Amino acid sequence: MAAWKAAAVARGYSYQSHIRGPLLRGLLFRTGDSVVATSLVSALQASTPFFAGSVNGRYKIDEQDSRSVSSSFVAIPLARKVPNAVLLGEGVDVLRSAGIALQSRQKLSIDDHFEGPFTLYSHGGHEREALEIFTPEFLGLLTETTDGCDVELIDTWMFVYSRPGRFGSEEALQNVERITKHVKLNVLPYIEPETPVGSPLAEPYEAPTEDADAAARLAAREEREARAGAIATGRRTLDARNREIGRLVGVGIGSFLLGAAAWWALGETLLSV
Repeated sequence: MAAWKAAAVARGYSYQSHIRGPLLRGLLFRTGDSVVATSLVSALQASTPFFAGSVNGRYKIDEQDSRSVSSSFVAIPLARKVPNAVLLGEGVDVLRSAGIALQSRQKLSIDDHFEGPFTLYSHGGHEREALEIFTPEFLGLLTETTDGCDVELIDTWMFVYSRPGRFGSEEALQNVERITKHVKLNVLPYIEPETPVGSPLAEPYEAPTEDADAAARLAAREEREARAGAIATGRRTLDARNREIGRLVGVGIGSFLLGAAAWWALGETLLSV
């Protein structure tokens, strides 16, 4: 692992030993419990930006049971949304173990040479786009650099998951760079380096307990203030309604008294006649 870190630092990439709960869009990051990214290389300022490292978490199998899943991963930000698609590598089982849902997806036919090693799934109406991304050239590169992987396309991200423990050398980092460069040149354009990438991994931070407690107190206070504001608004509305009702009642009583006085005057006039 020291060689992996040294190779990253030599290239000007940042390195983080671990981050708890990284907020990435990939399935392994958004659905698991106790998710931790380790040996994380962040190359956001590179001409082909990416995150790479290892991820571990627990994922529900059913309501009563869950399993631990570990994987090496590469997260590649893209310049535009892509059709959600899944490429499953034979015997890798990362996304399947994490509970990927395939029922609503359609299995696509890919190049015969890769029908065994890979299976491609996409939602209806996006078959052509998925096949344009997962070309034989790209599938061949994935086979060469990962020795089998799962790939997830979601929104503006591509995630490449491979077996755990693969990232520990400079050669492994070179293979990551080969994948990201291919994506930039042949699949989809990347976000330009000067464009901010809205990922929490850009500046990893774990809040101390006291900060978390302060945040909780602030949230509770804001909630109380919001409730007090709603109550005050309700009271003002009720007071306004009461004033309106009082005005209407006053007008009604005044009209009644005027009417009664008029009838009394009329009666006196008739009696005097």
